Amino acid sequence: MNIAEKLAAPSWVVLQLLEQCNLRCAICYEWGSGGAYHAKHHLAMLDVDVALRTVEECLPTKPVFEFFGGEPLLYPGIWDIVRAIRKGGCDVSFSTNGTLLEENADRLIDSAPTQIWVSLDGPSAINDAQRGSGVFQRATDGIKVVANTRRAMHQRFPKLGINYVVTAASSPHIEEFFRESIDLSLIDSVSIELQRYATADQVRAFAQELEVEFATHTNAYAQGYVRDPSEFLNMDFDWIERQIAAIRTMCAAKEIAFYGQPQDLSAGNIRNFFTANWHAMTGRRSRCGVPWLYAEISARGDVTTCHTFYDLSIGNIYEQSLLEIWRGARLKRVQTFLRGGLFSICTACCRYYAASGTV
Repeated sequence: MNIAEKLAAPSWVVLQLLEQCNLRCAICYEWGSGGAYHAKHHLAMLDVDVALRTVEECLPTKPVFEFFGGEPLLYPGIWDIVRAIRKGGCDVSFSTNGTLLEENADRLIDSAPTQIWVSLDGPSAINDAQRGSGVFQRATDGIKVVANTRRAMHQRFPKLGINYVVTAASSPHIEEFFRESIDLSLIDSVSIELQRYATADQVRAFAQELEVEFATHTNAYAQGYVRDPSEFLNMDFDWIERQIAAIRTMCAAKEIAFYGQPQDLSAGNIRNFFTANWHAMTGRRSRCGVPWLYAEISARGDVTTCHTFYDLSIGNIYEQSLLEIWRGARLKRVQTFLRGGLFSICTACCRYYAASGTV
């Protein structure tokens, strides 16, 4: 397959299955205290037949699939979609808050998604302060049940990963969590990610770009990312770097895959990120390759080219097929804009600093 054929379809497809979540995590841009979803009059859920049609349409080019929410395990049709993707020879992963793992363990082993990422933000007291009382215990119990069921049934999948978001509250407890609070013998992958956020000035500038360039008159989703960098002033960046280095070494010794967002998790780069010193970040480039590879479909059917661009739709799968949208004029307009530079909020995204390649 040549480059033209590859670019004619997304190689990375994300389905936001639903907007509903059973938690109200403090740091969440959807359902946190300043989250964008509180203003919704009704919560959307992607029609399962439309989702399956979209999956079948994409299978010939073998993209990587991901699910998103809300909480994906609340979605009734998740098992049908996982089976369709796996039967089609593709990988599928999703993040979960972990509270529904135990009750779904058998179905997870049977349908065999490639990877499940369980979001945990520290030892029990720290995690539950951010995510809700009892969440840590339910999530870690669920991890054990899924891992033990997988082993008992002699299955390889799903692989289990921990996604640890570094926030002002969780940053002092990274090493403590991985050494004392989680059984790493059950874990296949670890991802440590700096908390995504954007400044109010960035989001205002993004709103202007949307209106002037794309006649889009809302930036409601982007508003959910707004945080003042003063929230992070008391973080010990050197201590964060040392902890992450220790976890990286620990993972290597145990043959656990380790991922970092951004890739450079040195003290200086972490400091630059949390002080909004974006221009000094290592890995910064004039362009990002993600919108040439990536299609995310919201629970309302809107298609975007980046997880941060929910306000900028390039089409809707209730009106056109995903490949028609992908090959349409709206995507070309977004790509043309991004060839000239970034959106104002791009530099606030950890994925941008880990993105593969430029276009």
